[in-house]
Amino acid sequence: MPELKLRGDRYKYPVSNEELSRRLSAVQSKMNEMGLDCCIAQTQSTIFDSVVRYLTDTVTHAYGTTLIIPKEGKVTYITHGLDLGEVQVPANARNVEKYILKPHCQPFGCTDGVMANVVAEEIKAAGYKKIGIIMKQLLSADTLDAVRALNPGCEIVDFTTEFSYIKAVKSPEELLLVDKCVRAHEDLMEMVPSLIRPGVKEYDILSEIERASRRICCDWIGNVAVGAAPNGGGSNFYQNFAANRRIEEGDAVTVMIEVSGPGGIYGELARTFLLGDPDPEFADLYETAKEAQEIVAKAAKPGIKGKELDAVFNDFVTSKGLVANKRFVGHSQGYDMMEGPAISPFEEMELRENMYFAIHPELMRGKHFTIACDNFLITKDGAVRLTRTPREMVKIEY
Repeated sequence: MPELKLRGDRYKYPVSNEELSRRLSAVQSKMNEMGLDCCIAQTQSTIFDSVVRYLTDTVTHAYGTTLIIPKEGKVTYITHGLDLGEVQVPANARNVEKYILKPHCQPFGCTDGVMANVVAEEIKAAGYKKIGIIMKQLLSADTLDAVRALNPGCEIVDFTTEFSYIKAVKSPEELLLVDKCVRAHEDLMEMVPSLIRPGVKEYDILSEIERASRRICCDWIGNVAVGAAPNGGGSNFYQNFAANRRIEEGDAVTVMIEVSGPGGIYGELARTFLLGDPDPEFADLYETAKEAQEIVAKAAKPGIKGKELDAVFNDFVTSKGLVANKRFVGHSQGYDMMEGPAISPFEEMELRENMYFAIHPELMRGKHFTIACDNFLITKDGAVRLTRTPREMVKIEY
């Protein structure tokens, strides 16, 4: 990777200037093709941070960060801070022409419109009329209200799918970050057997994984979850607030790790560990989950739609007497922990070569729950598994 070093005295693993320029150029090329004057993107979440980090290599603020992306030139960056208005662009914020600070916080009704009105005024001053929005589920109501009120006659166009295609296809430099992410997940899962013993709580295991992820320079903890069930039965997994069961001899323990690796790309890996022999039905269900994962991976070729891949999964599991997918069988990954395309009955996006996917069939039968979850790269011949962690339930000797 071109720049595995600090940027200034704070930022590790920045992407290259050339990579950031490539991304902005690709987005603006598509905007011009669609006749857009600008796009608006907004987020408050470090697990759904693709636009801000993708275009500027900075991390969004938890109180909200908004980008105005013009059809040419650099972006306007509006984020939380002192009521200073436009300030000097920080050295770490690249692809940024204008940087604006405003004190706003979502739970404070008194700050409704504080950021939104800045966005609307910037658009009005620039004379933008055809405005794209990216991931409208992340945009605040007051932002769109203000844009429409201050820019009567403007046209709002959804740019989410177009943007998602651009960012989901990974460049050579991004694939190096993908590799760092996948290896980090392998390292974290490798330590798990040493953490599981009768008497510990699920949250003890969870907290050690989170701590270790920080030590190996992972950026963000998206979802670390642990669940145990008695008598070798299947177990769902739980985040910290519910991970309170004491682990006992004979338990099965399922561990899910979803963190962003060094450089900010997310991955996903789950495995089950045994403190005794598994229920034969549970072991059989896991083998079925692996088979489902393999079938989906084989079919995951460029050109297939997410909903068509979902049908591949459903045809297999229903033939086994199992329930069809009710959520997501998998999804692309990047600076968003979950990005389009998804393996979902709703997904019209198609897969393309060099997309980076989690394929994670979750199966239930009776009292048993199991998951087969690994990281994959989409190739012309199907999805190739990147994760090297053995796909097996691990019996812990202690």
